[in-house]
Amino acid sequence: MKVLIACIPTPGNRFLTDLIEGLRKHVTVVHDFKKFWECRDNFDIVHIHWPEYLSYETESYLYNELNFKQELWNSLKNCLKYWSNNAEIIVTRHNTLPHNRQDDNFKNLYKLVFTYANIITHFANYSIREYHNMYPDLKKAKHIVIPHHNYASLNNFSYYKQARVKLNITSDTTVMLVFGNIRESEKKLINKAFKYIPNQKKLLLAPGWKINRRKISYIRAREWVWKLEQWLIKFNKKKKINLGFIKEDMVHLYLNAADFLFLPRINQLNSGNLPLGFTFGKVVVGSNLGNYGEILKETGNPIFEVGDDSSLQKAILKALLLKDDKFGEKNRKIASNKWNTSKIADLYYHEFVNLLD
Repeated sequence: MKVLIACIPTPGNRFLTDLIEGLRKHVTVVHDFKKFWECRDNFDIVHIHWPEYLSYETESYLYNELNFKQELWNSLKNCLKYWSNNAEIIVTRHNTLPHNRQDDNFKNLYKLVFTYANIITHFANYSIREYHNMYPDLKKAKHIVIPHHNYASLNNFSYYKQARVKLNITSDTTVMLVFGNIRESEKKLINKAFKYIPNQKKLLLAPGWKINRRKISYIRAREWVWKLEQWLIKFNKKKKINLGFIKEDMVHLYLNAADFLFLPRINQLNSGNLPLGFTFGKVVVGSNLGNYGEILKETGNPIFEVGDDSSLQKAILKALLLKDDKFGEKNRKIASNKWNTSKIADLYYHEFVNLLD
């Protein structure tokens, strides 16, 4: 069996790297977006992930407000028709829509891709319900849940105390970790959650929190304020932010040093930081929305209602209690036993075989 992964390279995102490695024990996998557009060679399965990443050209539209050129749109339709007639198409639903653009241009792109799918895989049942609400007229595809695999492929050379020494964090400090890129709209929620930690000796560990330039019309004043804020944060003992890109071989230090992981997403379908936190045995706190809300609720991790400060405070206090009860080990076992890459690859392969049969 030959499987074509129709996606441009995604540096910094281990999802495809790990999945492909798991699938290769069953099938021949080719990760090459060009072959999708060339419409040649024999493949049994064409696996699409992010429609916006079908080519560098489709990706480029994320960074402007233009509509797809008609030539590109026609070419995509022809490719999907070709593969629909010559292979089976599977789509994994990572997003509701791209984070950068959620206009009609990309709504139409997603719907076009889904129209030709034989199977659509989802990370949780919430995604299936949302899909049917968004596309009530699309009836062709079979919908199944295949969880996001864990991050066991990441290096893990440290433990709690050692990680804290490396990051210069004292043992009596309560550490709330927020990992990944942080949007400006999420900063208020993060600060509020951090405020609810009762321990006065606490630390917000958020390496992806960027100190952005303020909207000051006078350029010199704007740059001066920006540089001043960057300098001042270095002396803030309660926040480690604005640290830039964290290399993969350093990720374990931040996760192992944390008491719990906070997910600030409130309007996304998925968060890769959830399986990341589970992999490293952390209690994970998040909103009661999206796939992550469903998974957190099912596994007994703290959840909060968006806009409800009282529920947010209760979730933070619950996270600290669960941390003391070593609840994170339960999460680690879920990631290890249910979400390991080999088992997830087996689930995909099973669907491939059923589809071809």
